[in-house]
Amino acid sequence: MSLIEWDHAKLSVGIESIDREHQVIVEFINDIAKNINKNAPADYLEMLFDRLISYTQYHFASEEAYFKHLSMQDVLLHRLQHKHFIEQLYAYKMDVHHNVTTVLLDNLLDWFVSHIQSEDRKLIQAINK
Repeated sequence: MSLIEWDHAKLSVGIESIDREHQVIVEFINDIAKNINKNAPADYLEMLFDRLISYTQYHFASEEAYFKHLSMQDVLLHRLQHKHFIEQLYAYKMDVHHNVTTVLLDNLLDWFVSHIQSEDRKLIQAINK
């Protein structure tokens, strides 16, 4: 079961490398959801969260290369949102032994999609100015 399917029209920011990285993150979240539904062992879920966290940190670092096109206020907001997302991932990872559900992952995806559609698209608008 996939929580989300990549929808280019809704999720693309127009930068191919960033779009590819977003797709990988979506795949990782879907993989975690699939394994939660299969009642995978908590240690395995922790490993999946580690993989997601590591890749997301890589993605955020590569995305920040485009921040030079944003205002300082937008840069600070964007970095704060990235920091919050990573903190949420760590919190969910710590809960895998207790209470991580696909509902929590839905909340992560809601944030992720909203972030792409608002903050990440600011990158394109700023670059195209």
